[in-house]
Amino acid sequence: MFLERAKLHEIADLVTGLLTVDGFICIDAEWEAQARTLRLYIDHEKGVDLDTCANVSHRLIESPELDELIPTEFNLEISSPGIERPIRTLEHFRAAQAEGCQIDVKLTEKFSNRRKGVGTIVEINGETISMKTAEGAWTFPWHLVLKATKVVDWDKIQDQLA
Repeated sequence: MFLERAKLHEIADLVTGLLTVDGFICIDAEWEAQARTLRLYIDHEKGVDLDTCANVSHRLIESPELDELIPTEFNLEISSPGIERPIRTLEHFRAAQAEGCQIDVKLTEKFSNRRKGVGTIVEINGETISMKTAEGAWTFPWHLVLKATKVVDWDKIQDQLA
């Protein structure tokens, strides 16, 4: 079974609604078709640890709303978004632009002769995102984003720790 990106957005928004009372947000949702696994990336202002993931999993596993969106048996995994966190919503893209960080983007299909790229966001106009990449400027519509994540400059982190 394949879940389209729009369905994954719907799932992430539903989960945020279910967990928002406790201060959680669902950053992103991924579907591994072969393993029938739904992976949810959650965040909280106090952070997310293994116990938090287990507690959220117990809360969601019996959710009839979640079962309605996925019409098959599935495994549920709850995870922290980590340092190379997913970027899903336009608000996430705006935050990445304000931060000036690099992001890695993969689209559902080619747009402007490209399907993926790494760079910084230079402009967001409505639902159109423009990036500066090593291969040049690239503009694409947000609704074609399959997956996007922050790119961490590990060399810079190493220098800061030294």
